[in-house]
Amino acid sequence: MDNIKKIQEVLMNSIFDVFEKMFFVFLEPQDEEIRYEMVASITFSGPQHGEIKAYLSRGIASSMVENMLGYEPKDVTDKTMEDCAKEALNMITGNFLNKLDPKHVYDLSIPEFEKKEGKFSPNPELTVGVVFDSDNASLGIGLKMEEKAQVS
Repeated sequence: MDNIKKIQEVLMNSIFDVFEKMFFVFLEPQDEEIRYEMVASITFSGPQHGEIKAYLSRGIASSMVENMLGYEPKDVTDKTMEDCAKEALNMITGNFLNKLDPKHVYDLSIPEFEKKEGKFSPNPELTVGVVFDSDNASLGIGLKMEEKAQVS
């Protein structure tokens, strides 16, 4: 993949933009693995194709709902966290691809979501993997991306 550093920088900027402007959540990059309780994923195709996954702790998903929708913590439901996680990933992916390659159009899938617990840390299978903390709540983002094969 050409210029992984640029891809990571553009992805980080997109994540910060979306979380700060839409959810009023301020993220601190981390070097440690994180625990998550839910995963949202989206695929994209165009000059490059791939997938972005968000690994969210319940705490960060709840904060997103509270801040974006003005909910009290007691009013946050699993469904509102799912919807918020999918929308966040959709916005991050669109922002990322537009900044990375503004001359081309990309097709995005409908975001998917599952309640699933585990641990996430960047790994060599990913093009870019990043983890964040925000008030003891965690977020991990994993990007797998490839150039489309040229057909002659």
